[in-house]
Amino acid sequence: MAVMILIFVFASASAIVQARKGQWWTAGAVFLPSLGMVVLLLGGVERQSTSLFWLGSLFVVAGFGAEAMAYWRTRTRGREQVGQ
Repeated sequence: MAVMILIFVFASASAIVQARKGQWWTAGAVFLPSLGMVVLLLGGVERQSTSLFWLGSLFVVAGFGAEAMAYWRTRTRGREQVGQ
């Protein structure tokens, strides 16, 4: 449990740094999966709560979606600079 909390604290700190740089998609890509991990491990797996399992899964999937958006925006921005 201590390792899980430590990972969540480091992910939150990393997300704050990314958000201060204005990289909101990257911040979401870091924070949401770690939040989903906490919800899954604390509520969804140990207590057999279906709603917490789906909430944790939703956070993880949203984090992967944010990662895809951050990647797509980086690739699009790079192509625009090359075209100029």
